[in-house]
Amino acid sequence: MKEQRIFKKSALTIITAILVLLFMPNLEAGGISPGKAEAATTFPDVTDFKAEIDYLTGLEIIRGYPDGTFRPKTSITRLDAVRMILREMEIEDPVAADPGFSDMNPETQGYALVAKAVEIGFIDGKVLEDGRKVFDPQGKLTRAEMAKILVEAYSLTADDNIKFIDVSSGHWASSHISRLATANITDGFPGGYFKPESSLERQHFAVFMARLLNPSEFQAGPVVIPPPKYPAPSTDTPGYYVDGILVVNKVHDLPSTYNPGIHPLAQTAADEMMADAKAQGVNLSVISAFRSYSYQETLYNNYVERDGQAAADRYSARPGHSEHQTGLAFDFGGTNQSYWLKTSFADTAAGRWLEANASKYGFILRYPEGKESITGYMFEPWHFRYVGSRESAKIKASGKTLEEYLGVRGR
Repeated sequence: MKEQRIFKKSALTIITAILVLLFMPNLEAGGISPGKAEAATTFPDVTDFKAEIDYLTGLEIIRGYPDGTFRPKTSITRLDAVRMILREMEIEDPVAADPGFSDMNPETQGYALVAKAVEIGFIDGKVLEDGRKVFDPQGKLTRAEMAKILVEAYSLTADDNIKFIDVSSGHWASSHISRLATANITDGFPGGYFKPESSLERQHFAVFMARLLNPSEFQAGPVVIPPPKYPAPSTDTPGYYVDGILVVNKVHDLPSTYNPGIHPLAQTAADEMMADAKAQGVNLSVISAFRSYSYQETLYNNYVERDGQAAADRYSARPGHSEHQTGLAFDFGGTNQSYWLKTSFADTAAGRWLEANASKYGFILRYPEGKESITGYMFEPWHFRYVGSRESAKIKASGKTLEEYLGVRGR
């Protein structure tokens, strides 16, 4: 990245306005006014990134609170982001048409600011599942949103296509995050994570600003993506693959002759996951793992005879279409068998632990709640599929089913 690209006069104006606003809380938001803020070159509650924070304090860009603290982990809200952009634009008394957000009206704090931001075009708001359009003014500004703001403010165009483990290529801010890393402004968190949906803390914003304003003194290290502890399975087996991931669903099947047993990588990951869960006081059991084509055929036919084909197709795969035949799928349960293979398993300690931690070991929840129209199967909080820890982290972060993530049909 060339220095002249960073040290633009307009960019410095933007960032100064941003920091002045961000680190001088106002009375309306329950904080203090800039006139009462106490500036300091050393804050007693700052332990990390002290040099960067002191550097910006010395420039009188940031200030602390009356009690002498900096409150480094305080989050920034979405309304804060609007304020800082409009302040840079020197729009003091904005007037604009109603932005149409159901959670804001002319009496709402920051309404005029948000309306102006929508008119200008850098705020879109959110659309809820029920169709309502909201702005969520007090919602926390995420690290992904921060990346977009900084990249656009500084016109950072260089992009080495840096991929963090938890940022999929389909993430809306993927290119912005990559450009931020390319410019040596961020190296993420240990292990190759960026945490795009985490709220932005004051200390981290200060660090990014110091690196932008003084790259010769403050610069992020290289982004280090370690090799996955739980690697992805090989692609030398029969079946339909997309981006190196074997897809088995109602559309894509396996031949009847493919009977590999449990995949060794998946077995190792499952064993270590269950051992770690037990160490944390959660007991997991494997209810079902590998199933041959012939076994699945017998199982499916029995379900059809008992419940009818339409019902059976919601919870059981036809022969050749079961993930269990890959040797990569596991049905887990806890110590209480009354919850086995039931949706209520999701509310047990074992179910909650799996949902939160399985991706660390290379597993994804294969049939999430509310996704039957996509996967073709009802919610199965017990069914997890091994894909390798790198892909599992990205799929979990995306919030998508495997079909949505890979862009394939599920039914």
